[in-house]
Amino acid sequence: MSQPSTPKTPPMSPLGAKEESQLLMYFQFLSQFSFDKAKDLMEKEKEIHKASFGSSWALMVHSLIQFSVAEKTYMSLGFLEQKWFGRAKDSLRNSYFLLLGELRRIEETVKQQEHIVLGLPGPMVEFELLLSHLCGQLCEYIRARQRTMDFYEQISTMGTNKNMNYEDLVDVIAEIIHVHSKNFHHPILANLKSSFTCECDVINHLLQSQILMSQAQFLQSLLQLHQAHSKLTSWGSASQAKETTKKSMFGHSSKTVSAWPALYQWLLRYKSLLVAKFSLYFYDVLSKQTTPVEMKSLSSKNVEDYSAKILAFQKKTDALNVSLVLDTQEIEHVYKGPGYHHPDKQFEQATGLDSYPAIYSYPGEYPASHWPNVVMMISDRTIETDKVTCIYDKGVQSTYFITCADPKIYIVVIYESKKSEKDSYVNSFMTELGSMLKCAKHFASLKPGSRGASRK
Repeated sequence: MSQPSTPKTPPMSPLGAKEESQLLMYFQFLSQFSFDKAKDLMEKEKEIHKASFGSSWALMVHSLIQFSVAEKTYMSLGFLEQKWFGRAKDSLRNSYFLLLGELRRIEETVKQQEHIVLGLPGPMVEFELLLSHLCGQLCEYIRARQRTMDFYEQISTMGTNKNMNYEDLVDVIAEIIHVHSKNFHHPILANLKSSFTCECDVINHLLQSQILMSQAQFLQSLLQLHQAHSKLTSWGSASQAKETTKKSMFGHSSKTVSAWPALYQWLLRYKSLLVAKFSLYFYDVLSKQTTPVEMKSLSSKNVEDYSAKILAFQKKTDALNVSLVLDTQEIEHVYKGPGYHHPDKQFEQATGLDSYPAIYSYPGEYPASHWPNVVMMISDRTIETDKVTCIYDKGVQSTYFITCADPKIYIVVIYESKKSEKDSYVNSFMTELGSMLKCAKHFASLKPGSRGASRK
């Protein structure tokens, strides 16, 4: 039986040094969101190696051209676009599926022709085996990408649901990190791995922060926010993406255009929304560290100034009080009160009315005389997460509106008069505030064209 012919291979420098440097540059471009540069780099390689069509390197170059296109689509969230007969989402999944097949073929071809490869000069052998190894690890990377695509699909769907279970999302992303982060570790893929790790860590820290805020844990949620901020900054600083300012045709106005890909922008805004939420949930704690004027100024710089929204609402409707109330009986740990507490300091579990503290109250302290009614409404457990409950108490001639801001935190508005339960302004404000604090619209905004979606 005749031996299969040895595939034509272009002459290489020792150990394929030129090709290896091209690979390093290619994956560096991808980690910097420079997807077009990565594609152009491989397009040039394709032209150079036209004569060796069918060689492992030529096949690898072809696959990497497609890989850069797929990564660009992923980072632009193109796979979550509103689908027309399922094409938008399926298109990227199909691209990754085809890439898996191509990379596996290259890997298997080298393995099957190992006796031929081993007959090549030493440097050639090492380079062929390197390509096979990289193909195997890139297959693992694509499997991880397929999991994160499912994850963002789950987030976008959750944004339109009544119940938002952040713990489920944390479990999913934690599993992705645990299962996949060690499967593509070659030094040539270091930049790609770093980018993937940053992405997963950032969303994990942000979700953890959101959960901890819903339990009014000041220090822990702050630390998670800080971790997310540090990793976002590190990830962004490695990129070559910049914001540019474009002037209108007549030069009277300008618009800042971000070169960051949509996924990075979405994560950046998610962090900003949680910073704004943190500023509201721990407003009293933070305000004690500065002057009222400075606190107001700092709040106004947030992506959402919740305290200003509440102030304007209270004045317009003449509400007696607007509060955020924490149900401490629904949290697993002993609530220690607002702010930082020494870890060794012992606290007893609050009981009665004290187990429903107002973590935010405007104007001034929460109205103690109304608190038995407020606690009764919350402990009644009939409040729907996406609706506003209204009760009028004839005895005290007061109206109470209540809705969920988080699973354990409630927005409560009190009027010392009879108000219609169908008051559109009150209901709209409370529904909108509750939705914003849950980050529901931001979750839904992952899928452009969805109701209320906005990628700012």
